[in-house]
Amino acid sequence: MVTDYDCWHEEHDAVTVTDILAVLNKNAENACRLVAATVKRIPAARECKCGAALAHALITDAKVVPAETKKKLEPIVGKYLA
Repeated sequence: MVTDYDCWHEEHDAVTVTDILAVLNKNAENACRLVAATVKRIPAARECKCGAALAHALITDAKVVPAETKKKLEPIVGKYLA
């Protein structure tokens, strides 16, 4: 999600840091809505392998991952950090 065009688009007006942060915050809200809407559309039963796409993606030994980090990551990779 683009925050400003002035850095590369010759015909775009200059922007301020305030402008960029406002767009960045709006983009974060949009991203959250997108993820929530996407998750709702994932069927409970799947035959594809996408449900286990992260099975071999984590190379950090689960024993050294702090409990707080495991808690934060639970919805995404909890089954792999057990």
